[in-house]
Amino acid sequence: MKNIFKNVLICLAVIFAGILIFYIFVNSRPIAMAKKETTDLPIVNTYMLSSIKYLSNIKTYGEIVSERILNIKYRDKGKVAKVGENINNGAYIKEGDLIFKIDSFYIENEIKEKLASQKILYLKLKKTNLQIEASELKNKEIVIQRDIIKNQLNRRTAVKSKVFSDNSIDELRLSLSIKEQSLIDNIELLKLLNIELETLNLEIDRLQTIVNKLKNDLLETTVIAPFSGHLSNLNIEVGKEISSNDQLGILSDTDNLEVKFFIGGSDYYKLRQFQDNGLNNIVEIKWLIGNKFYETRGKIVRIDGEVNKEIAGINVYAKIQKSLPKLPLGAFVEINLNSDLPQKAIKVPSSSIFNNKYIYLVKDSRLIQEEIVIISEEQDGVLIEDKNLSGNYITTTRLSNMQDNLRVSVINK
Repeated sequence: MKNIFKNVLICLAVIFAGILIFYIFVNSRPIAMAKKETTDLPIVNTYMLSSIKYLSNIKTYGEIVSERILNIKYRDKGKVAKVGENINNGAYIKEGDLIFKIDSFYIENEIKEKLASQKILYLKLKKTNLQIEASELKNKEIVIQRDIIKNQLNRRTAVKSKVFSDNSIDELRLSLSIKEQSLIDNIELLKLLNIELETLNLEIDRLQTIVNKLKNDLLETTVIAPFSGHLSNLNIEVGKEISSNDQLGILSDTDNLEVKFFIGGSDYYKLRQFQDNGLNNIVEIKWLIGNKFYETRGKIVRIDGEVNKEIAGINVYAKIQKSLPKLPLGAFVEINLNSDLPQKAIKVPSSSIFNNKYIYLVKDSRLIQEEIVIISEEQDGVLIEDKNLSGNYITTTRLSNMQDNLRVSVINK
């Protein structure tokens, strides 16, 4: 009995051990699972665009120049006979003040000579007119005598009887012929006299033209200031022989000043957005001496029509208002120009602009390339034209493989 019980226990133990081993084996075997392939999308930050109003500002530098600068010259040769008072470098002279006078002796003598020749021609003209009047009277007399003779001849030849001899008729015919010839000669003389009259008139007119020119030359020997201003680069003294177009000095109008400055690049685009391209806009002008600013204002009066290749920009001129403090010629000044009218624009972070040409919008987790026009660069971003982009999102993250239609992962909006 004991052996049977012992065998039963051993069988149970074997069965239990087998079950335990099977359970362990089943729970520890590997489970076959499908392999999942994962792809990481580029992560980008975004920024929402919003339209703003702004006043376009242009800051540049320029120079105070004169509205009028005269190079003092004399158009002919001559000798300086007189120099005006206070004619020195840096001196201020008023409009109408004498600068210098050229010796006019030869011009005055030539005027006298031409006037004398003209007077002789007038006397000849008077004589010719008298001759013409006499010839015209003689013509009338010849015509009267010719008509008398012609009537006598017609009456005598009309009589059929031999009352008048053939000799008397021939004499009348001869007299008529002589009168006809005299009339012809006198008419020719009148033509010649009229030609002489016309020639004399032309010669008188020619001399008058010369006299007028000489009188103008005489006036120009006195050189006066056409406007008020300061003198510089003077090269004038009494007795100096000068040649045509010698540079004798410079007169600068310091009562009418301008500021000349140039604008190029993106600032030129800004200027084109101003009303009338900036004409009549007010500019603020600052001149720094030491630690002190001298300020004045000006109005843009003209803009060059051609880009200056040397400065890669365009020159702009603003007339300085007379009522404000004047700045000296040649002063290097700071210029500030603000637009009169507020304009719509969008300000974007500098990091969102690529090649200064485009930005990337983010739509449906994809990058969309959008071309832009830059208006100006500000301290806190870049202003671009408003092309109905307000409300859109752009990426501010720069990726190495940026391209249109690229899928991305947005971490913030």
